[in-house]
Amino acid sequence: MRSSTQCNVIHFILLIVVVVVVHKTGETLADEEKISDYIRRCCISGLRQARTANSCANVSEVNSIPALWLGLCHSTFEVCCSREVDHLNCELGRLAAIEGTRCNKFTAANASSTTGAYADCCRACQVGLAVKASQQNCRDPLFSFLSAIESYRLCCDDAESYFPNYSGSKHRHHDENIVVDDDSSNPDNDDEVEEDLEIEKKTPGESTPDTESGETGDGTIVLTGDNNDICGEIPNLCAQICENTVEAYECKCHPGFQLDENNVTCSAISEKKNLCPNGYRLDEIQGKCVDIDECKEQLHECKTTQYCHNTIGGYHCLNVKTNECSSGYHFDEKSEECEDDNECEQSPSPCDAGQECTNYPGGYKCIKSLQLSPSTLDSSQCGSGFYLKDDGSCVDIDECAQNTTNNCHLHLHKECRNTLGSFFCHCQAGYSLDVTQDRCVDINECSINNHNCLPTQRCDNTIGSYICTRLQSCGTGYTLNAETGICDDDDECALGTHNCPLSYDCYNTKGSFRCHRKTTTSTTTTTTTTSTTIRPPLVEKPPNSRYPYGGLTSRQRLPCAPGFNRNHLGACVDINECYEEKPCGSHERCINTNGHYRCESLLQCSGGYKSTPDGTSCIDIDECETGEHNCGATQKCLNRNGGYICACHTGHQMSRLSNGVDTCVDINECLSAQRVCPSNANCFNTIGSYYCECKSGFEKKTDNSQALGDSTYQCFDVDECEAISGLCQQKCVNFWGGYRCSCHMGYQLGHDNRTCNDIDECEVHKDYKLCMGSCVNTAGSYQCSCPRGYTLSADEKTCRDIDECEGSTENHVCTGRNDICTNIRGSFKCTTINCPYGYMNDPEQKNRCRQKATYCEGEDCYTKPSAYTYNFITFVSKLMVPPDGRTIFTLRGPKWYNNIEFDLKIIRIQGAPNIERATEGHFDILKSNNQMNLLLKRALDGPQDIELELSMTVFTTNAMPRGKSVAKLFLFVSQYTF
Repeated sequence: MRSSTQCNVIHFILLIVVVVVVHKTGETLADEEKISDYIRRCCISGLRQARTANSCANVSEVNSIPALWLGLCHSTFEVCCSREVDHLNCELGRLAAIEGTRCNKFTAANASSTTGAYADCCRACQVGLAVKASQQNCRDPLFSFLSAIESYRLCCDDAESYFPNYSGSKHRHHDENIVVDDDSSNPDNDDEVEEDLEIEKKTPGESTPDTESGETGDGTIVLTGDNNDICGEIPNLCAQICENTVEAYECKCHPGFQLDENNVTCSAISEKKNLCPNGYRLDEIQGKCVDIDECKEQLHECKTTQYCHNTIGGYHCLNVKTNECSSGYHFDEKSEECEDDNECEQSPSPCDAGQECTNYPGGYKCIKSLQLSPSTLDSSQCGSGFYLKDDGSCVDIDECAQNTTNNCHLHLHKECRNTLGSFFCHCQAGYSLDVTQDRCVDINECSINNHNCLPTQRCDNTIGSYICTRLQSCGTGYTLNAETGICDDDDECALGTHNCPLSYDCYNTKGSFRCHRKTTTSTTTTTTTTSTTIRPPLVEKPPNSRYPYGGLTSRQRLPCAPGFNRNHLGACVDINECYEEKPCGSHERCINTNGHYRCESLLQCSGGYKSTPDGTSCIDIDECETGEHNCGATQKCLNRNGGYICACHTGHQMSRLSNGVDTCVDINECLSAQRVCPSNANCFNTIGSYYCECKSGFEKKTDNSQALGDSTYQCFDVDECEAISGLCQQKCVNFWGGYRCSCHMGYQLGHDNRTCNDIDECEVHKDYKLCMGSCVNTAGSYQCSCPRGYTLSADEKTCRDIDECEGSTENHVCTGRNDICTNIRGSFKCTTINCPYGYMNDPEQKNRCRQKATYCEGEDCYTKPSAYTYNFITFVSKLMVPPDGRTIFTLRGPKWYNNIEFDLKIIRIQGAPNIERATEGHFDILKSNNQMNLLLKRALDGPQDIELELSMTVFTTNAMPRGKSVAKLFLFVSQYTF
């Protein structure tokens, strides 16, 4: 462990080296003996300051030090004092670990640098005690990284030998040879052989000082001899590289590292140093590590049902007893916590058919379940749907390649489609999946208007498809071509199906035929003239002519209808416009009709097409423009090549009514599977369309993009905390679509979710014991107070006992000449040593009475006690006692006597009337050949005072008494448990 004290030691060594060099060069200073004497005196003064004040803040002047050496004296004073303070705090840290006290307790309010030694030694000791309690070998290689730490070794190897059971404060007598600890025995004292007894005492925290590598008993490093190899003489001067120089030494770093400001340690150039432990951060202004309030800065991981309680270097999550839980949770009366609601166990299930319900804390989700067929090719190494290749790779199984690995059957109109690790069945074209029957059923394309039949055709559904059938017959004179679906003209003249007489010729027409009289030529021959007479063409009489051949004069005759004229017989007959007028173009064929004619293009176009005016090509007929379509009023006509279709306007879809008529109905876009509005907006359906409105807590943002016609509807969160002042009493937290009121630390949100009520931490956390003493609730927090005889520690939670017997105050509390002051938790006791008859107070040892006579005769020399010792032990009330008892005192006789008798008597018990007084059942004696251990078997209630008497009689081998000694034990049990 490297601390600031080591840095001071290094600077101190540098100063010594510089002084020695100057002395050898100038030969004007005092000799080395005076220098070492100055250093020794200044160091002793620093040690005295550390032991009396536990602080090095006030540097006391050392007498008889020349002004030239005052700077050296101050440095020496600071080095020795700092090391001693660290040593004392390290002892207190180890004692705190054995007592079970927290290691983040400040032990020196005016010397914050010492808290590191206290905490480090305490935590190292805690690790050692834990390893020992688990019955593990403390020197196991698994714990090699801890073996170099002294506190770990002391607490793990033999904690009892170094730290006997510690239960209270320590009392040091005037005689430095006997130190009585509250729960330990006296130290070995080989000087009292004449009394044939030794009182054992092990002072907590003492260890053999390391005298190797140039270290003295108090830990100060000094240079010996004239060896200038400082780096070789003193280890660990530098973190990486140590180089000797003419004056002293210099620390350097390996490549990639840089020397820190302390000129000793090195840090990586690219890494940022973290000088503070977890739970602390470096305050650059104060230049020290300060505690991070995880609760205030919201760095904790406490649940919503817990209260965050900050501690020095960490925090605690404390359960708050409340029966209000968030959505998806319910309050459990037994555990007094919010438990998750398993919605999947509800009946009926919240998920639809074909879905699996998966529960998670605070909610659930529905997942579509796929019924997968088990595959015989599955490999246990790769998982379902994969097989293991020879090269060790997992390859997908194509279940569709083999009929045995899938259940998609063609006779059920299913097709297998492979996926990664599985497959699924897809219906063939013309079929759709019926989820209720789990089978593929035929799609009636005709009923859903999913066909391409012409308006002149009828859609007839078939299994898996459909056919288009002509709505009307071709009529007389035409025959339907099954291949093309076009009506072809029948040539009655060629087929011989006409009824023209023999004197007439048959001429075929579209859909019919014409009979024309055969032409005859008569020739009259004379001597001079040849003439040919051609009869005019026969004009057929209409079958229902209104005018017979005779009977009316020309005046009585009415004019003929258009397309007719009167023949020589006076009848109205059809005019053959094709013959007389030739009205059709060269690319058309003229067909005379009764009273009219028609021009038929020589180019035959399919249905839905017509010839161009020049007759060179066929063009589509736009039935929608010409009005030849049969779409309903709610539909719109869409022209297609060769036909047309009836469709619905945007926002509508085709639907067939009960009477079989197709009509367009509005589409409710808000109910479609695909979301049309964002999740933070509500959808409202309109006729043929819809619109979106932002939900509560959101608003539509008006920007340039929407002004330019951007149809994307976006809703942005409204910051209610900024928009509405005074919305929350203390803190307002905005979140997506709303806000939440929160309170400062020490307050909780009221039932109106706006106001904050003070939390009575003392009542809510009374089981946790926030304060060691009394807890007083304040607005938003609490305060701790201590009873009389205690003072509040720096953490403002624990109580530290005031040692009334310490220092010069002893003369004010115990005024008797033979009084001994014993500090107990929260108070003190003054005990007057009244020696028995024939005994006197030992001037060299205040707690001892020795015989007045310097000689003795007879049996009195062996039966009377050679001395009475008075020992004082303090306890806290209800001190926890292990099942096998706690050793509180050890009385040891000479090792060369094996026959020693020990006896215990209860002399006096004084306690409060409402407590359980001590009895013989509270104590036990564990004897060996020359030693007796006094055990505390049960916890003692306080306050009470107990006086015990332990006697030890030594016998010779022939059972003759050889000596006797009596130890008086005064057990003071405090009123408090701390």
